[in-house]
Amino acid sequence: MIRVLLALLMSTICFTAQADEIDTLNKQQLIHHLKQVNALQNKVLMKNSTVEDANQLFAQYTNDFTYVHEVYGGTYTRKGLYKNTVKYLKQGKYQRTTDRYQVIKSMTGLNAISVLRKQDDGEIHLSVFEFRGSKVSKIIEYWR
Repeated sequence: MIRVLLALLMSTICFTAQADEIDTLNKQQLIHHLKQVNALQNKVLMKNSTVEDANQLFAQYTNDFTYVHEVYGGTYTRKGLYKNTVKYLKQGKYQRTTDRYQVIKSMTGLNAISVLRKQDDGEIHLSVFEFRGSKVSKIIEYWR
């Protein structure tokens, strides 16, 4: 009985280690996914953006995605953000004609990338994007 439990535990540990290796993104993958999400975020904020644009953006997020911005209210869920995004789209509140964010510098880590993004008014924002596989699991904002 102990041997069976030990064998089961070892196979679980090996499987978990292999799964972690598969899910680890390299520097180029992190940069690629960040650029993709940044472009989709910009697209949603544009005049004439659609619910389909929001769907494409939110497809890049895990189901348990969270957005953390302590200065602007704390932690937001994927569901809440999506609901608000669609509401603002339907109300015509997104009226940009140029991209809001341009990535100017990044630093990669283990399934995460920190970025300096220049807003169209020149303000610099620091953000961290955490990934699980190819999807963003959390964005943390560090700006006012």
